[in-house]
Amino acid sequence: MTTTRATTAGTNAGGEGRPADDATAAGGRLSALGVLGELRRTGDIHVWGWRTGSAPDADDLDLLDEGELRRVREYHHPRDAAAFARTRANARRALGGLLDVPARDVSLGNRPCPSCGARQHGPPVLLRPPYPLAVSLSRTEGYGMLAVSADTSVGIDVEALRPVDAEGLADVVLTGRERAHVLGVPEGPVRAQRHFSCWTRKEAVVKAAGSGLLLADLTRLEVRPEDPGPVRSAFRDRGRTLTWWEVHDVPVEGPWTAAVARPAEAPDRRGAPHTTGVVVLHPPGTEG
Repeated sequence: MTTTRATTAGTNAGGEGRPADDATAAGGRLSALGVLGELRRTGDIHVWGWRTGSAPDADDLDLLDEGELRRVREYHHPRDAAAFARTRANARRALGGLLDVPARDVSLGNRPCPSCGARQHGPPVLLRPPYPLAVSLSRTEGYGMLAVSADTSVGIDVEALRPVDAEGLADVVLTGRERAHVLGVPEGPVRAQRHFSCWTRKEAVVKAAGSGLLLADLTRLEVRPEDPGPVRSAFRDRGRTLTWWEVHDVPVEGPWTAAVARPAEAPDRRGAPHTTGVVVLHPPGTEG
């Protein structure tokens, strides 16, 4: 089953050959309301990714609000400041391209952090235009990503592939099945890849669920890394009811691995899949 497709077109969600109606803007592009309707109809998740650079870029800073600029100044390392600035700026560019509005007219806020309640670093939310789109952001060394859907929530995570003590983390991160998969190969790049495949799938679910990592028992969240996906995972954070999530790996060119998660129905007795859309991957440079 194909669950990821790349697009080389602009970021608007309209397809070729779609009849014109009041949801279509000038030039054949969908209006913001048309995009929202199309996302609801298809169930697709739109994903963008970009390299983040070594120092903040003036064009990125120009798109940030005062709170974001304050956060940029608080970073001790220019590379970390650049990753934050590029990710927030490109999120505006991508959302502006998707909704056919200027990037400057896109406003992002933050929900309270599920772990500590602070808004400075809580999950992102689209404030303007005021459309009910779920958004998720992630950044790691050298790379940032955005996921957008018309679901009630979405979660994305990207991680740089790097040496990791997978065995030392197994007791707090992996289920027994995942532990056998990750530690079943010698220490080295393949083991690290398997570890981060588990980690990105799990963090995508935790972010989509609106939970914090401190509230999640990752050893009970089974993400089946041996399965290319999409996979369906059950998640219950501490004190909450059981929820189901559909998890897709997202292909990234370079030394990174990524995954995105969305709400899902519980599997039926036959275990039949309920996939309702695909991951639409926008190549770097098409943010808007």
